[in-house]
Amino acid sequence: MENYFNLEYLETFLIAAETGKLNQTAELTYRSHSAVSTQIKKLENQIGTPLFIRNKNTLTLTKGGEILRDYARQLLNINSLAFQALTGKTWGDTIAVAVPPDYAAPFMEKIYPKITAALPEYSVEVDFARSRVIRAKIMERKIDLGIVAMEPQYEDDIFLWEERLKWACAKDFHRNGDEPFPVALFSDDCIVNNHSLHCLKQADIPFKIKYTGISMDSVCACVKSGQAIALLMESLITEDMRVVPEEFLPCPFTLKMGCAWNTNTDNVLLHRILDCIQAEIRHLANP
Repeated sequence: MENYFNLEYLETFLIAAETGKLNQTAELTYRSHSAVSTQIKKLENQIGTPLFIRNKNTLTLTKGGEILRDYARQLLNINSLAFQALTGKTWGDTIAVAVPPDYAAPFMEKIYPKITAALPEYSVEVDFARSRVIRAKIMERKIDLGIVAMEPQYEDDIFLWEERLKWACAKDFHRNGDEPFPVALFSDDCIVNNHSLHCLKQADIPFKIKYTGISMDSVCACVKSGQAIALLMESLITEDMRVVPEEFLPCPFTLKMGCAWNTNTDNVLLHRILDCIQAEIRHLANP
């Protein structure tokens, strides 16, 4: 039996550990479902212990899987550092950064100029996408680092700031009789949507999703027009809105924003970019 790990298999294993799903891992690694399953099975046969508890649609790390996850991250990082040391290559000439679209304006106005000034030898590209899309692109190594909504399963994120979430409506919002409350949500996969639906179901009030938008601006527009209620970051609740009473529709969640990066990240560059972000964080926290 081989007494060394295949780095390609370890990379597949780490993506499976992050996503918890074989089909999503297959998409991110551009392999078939069976090829991903085979690579993980070969690792399990090699070390003589299962790495995942396999349920119908999810993968849960076993104790052995948790141990391998920690070592796999170190091995892939050392592999990257060794390559960089011998070739002199880090991120090449281009750095790809991703930011949620709700923070596009303050990022481009305040932070992007700082990053380009701090790293004049690099071309800095910016992608605007939802946090979960950013994470997928990081795993695909299409993005070097990104600002993302933090979720419990991603333990390595660097915390940046935190905002309270509150249900809001227009000052003149009026519900027609016993009709369900009209709700505005994002039209894509977003953690705020998860929080919104949880709150609505826990409150046990009648509701109907009537409006969906791809940006916070479009969701806010539905609220300001008096057509819907929505769960918003507290900093986005303006004078022409009012907060829905918490005793009627509470929200126990906050939105924590952090920094995520791929395993090829040059630590020196990472911290130089983080310094630029943290120096202007007040603008992102209050867009």
